[in-house]
Amino acid sequence: MARLDTSGYTPVLIIGDAEWLSLRAVAMGGRIPKGRVARRLQRSGILDDQGIMPSAAPALHGVAGATRHLDVYRFEPTRPGQRAEAWIGPQRATIVKHEPDGYHVYGLDECEVPSAFAQLLDVRPRHNIDLGPRILPPSVYSFIDSGDLDALTEELARLARQLDRGGEPGQLGGPTPLTDGFASGQWTLSLISTSVPRDGGWEVVGSMTTLSVPECLYELVPKSVAEALEAGAPPEVVAQKATSNLPEELFLEHMTSLELWVRVSPWFFAS
Repeated sequence: MARLDTSGYTPVLIIGDAEWLSLRAVAMGGRIPKGRVARRLQRSGILDDQGIMPSAAPALHGVAGATRHLDVYRFEPTRPGQRAEAWIGPQRATIVKHEPDGYHVYGLDECEVPSAFAQLLDVRPRHNIDLGPRILPPSVYSFIDSGDLDALTEELARLARQLDRGGEPGQLGGPTPLTDGFASGQWTLSLISTSVPRDGGWEVVGSMTTLSVPECLYELVPKSVAEALEAGAPPEVVAQKATSNLPEELFLEHMTSLELWVRVSPWFFAS
């Protein structure tokens, strides 16, 4: 399925998982692959016996010198999930977009990386009407952690029915912008993480999970992490609690689109 598209201003590689893993290894100085994967890449004009072809090389310049990896996944109940990764070096970045027909791999200057990820972060203008709820149950944590997004959609709709009992808007037992979004399926979940090279591998050094509806935006924070932050715990204690996989309540920490952008903008650039 490997294909090289040179019709735009920069070459785009359209490849499968096996081809991407092989090309990434070659771009980082590894051996040229053999077998069926290599033949597919050679037929498409991406690879030859000497390495990556000049026509495809601009798409992979960011991989060789990458000092940061960024991974963003966006899910909405009304459309297929969207995911993009970036391998970011001091001058160039390689973007990997996960599309239905495979990975779309292309290169950008480092300064262009923010524009490639803005849509996935749902940083639209909004009225920032925060009327709760403030806590989501452990079941939401479990569905996000397992990737069972159909079950997550059903659970959020169930919570909306449970919380909205016909009261006045914004009052106990009444609808809020958040529960309205849960009920109508107008919400967006974004999972954001960044890694840097360490000890021969990649180590996650920052992550965020956001949940938004048209009127408001929240960071989802596990209860143990929120309590540790509130108590002024040392960073290593907070980090330890953040790596726990035990389902727990999630605190909804209200934030603006600008606050989200300020938090994640350092992750768009080489470390």
